[in-house]
Amino acid sequence: MKIPFDPSKLNDLMNEADVSLVIANTRHNVRYVTGGYYYHFHANSQRMARSQYLPFAGIPRDAYENAFYIQRPDEGGQISAEGLWIPNRLEAIRGTLTSAAVLSKHIRKLWLSDTRIALEMPFFPADAFLALRDELPHAEFVDATPIFEELRARKSKEELDIMRRAYASLAEAIHSTFLAARPGETTMEISRRVEIEIAERGLSFLFALVCAGPGFLRAPSSARWETGQILHIDAGGSDRDYIADICRMACIGDPSPLARDLHRACIEVQDRVRARVKPGLRCRELLAMGEKASSMYSFSRYARFVVHGIGMVPYEQPVFLPLNERPLEPGMVLSIETDFIHPDVGHVKIEDAVAVTETGCEGLGDAGRDWTII
Repeated sequence: MKIPFDPSKLNDLMNEADVSLVIANTRHNVRYVTGGYYYHFHANSQRMARSQYLPFAGIPRDAYENAFYIQRPDEGGQISAEGLWIPNRLEAIRGTLTSAAVLSKHIRKLWLSDTRIALEMPFFPADAFLALRDELPHAEFVDATPIFEELRARKSKEELDIMRRAYASLAEAIHSTFLAARPGETTMEISRRVEIEIAERGLSFLFALVCAGPGFLRAPSSARWETGQILHIDAGGSDRDYIADICRMACIGDPSPLARDLHRACIEVQDRVRARVKPGLRCRELLAMGEKASSMYSFSRYARFVVHGIGMVPYEQPVFLPLNERPLEPGMVLSIETDFIHPDVGHVKIEDAVAVTETGCEGLGDAGRDWTII
């Protein structure tokens, strides 16, 4: 089977980090390196008894024929049905220590027990790490997170297709939630409806931040959405662990003139920034553009502008910081957010996503950017 990522890029990243073996164990990175596979039984929860499910996908540098996957014994049927490019499969009874024991044994078999090995340190269970360190005392363990993050930075056509569908479905779910709402409903009730609408469109629900103005509380609560008030829904869903995240606005009755001005400013800032997105633009330049655009209004003291990379992880590469000179590249996906948090109106926000193309950018899930009036 075709390797689902760029193997030469991974080799380059491993060479730069001077590691001989990189190991994925998180759901998103296992799915990424396998081309979408993850054991369905633990897709939503890894917990079991006093331990957890802990798969490993290992890739030695310059030796893809030695790539391996450590699985539960009962995963074989799903692996056969879905296919897996990784040629070597090993079994471990469910649990962190049993998986670590199989992993350490196989590392010795590959003659890599005295090399630099990259693990997903922020997500690696402590008992499994201690067991590896005891079994492989001459190995040097380093963090694999930057390697996987950089490997995922540019999305393939297949990945963009998944994200395109996920964003379109999420925009529909938010709009349907607005249309079904009634005066006096709580933000808790609205949040639950968002979850249902997202699930009905085949996405996994991640979160719903629902804010009824003029308050600022975005956690689902007993706060009620009343006539004349604005409401924003900032929601997230995922498809095969690719995340969609947007924010849209609604009002019961006509929004006030100030609310309309704040929303119009959000759209103007978003559109100015989106119009400048293209390959070669530096991250710091895009951030500065958004901050400048959102500072040009009489109510700009209430403004906030944020931009971040998104894919399988929110706030992944590219990273937008004032000194980051990294240029944008085709295939990167950006989440762009403009907020005006006004005490007399509430939290007015538009969040969009764009995919960087060869000549500019493509909006993902752009439906519903205007007001939805109930």
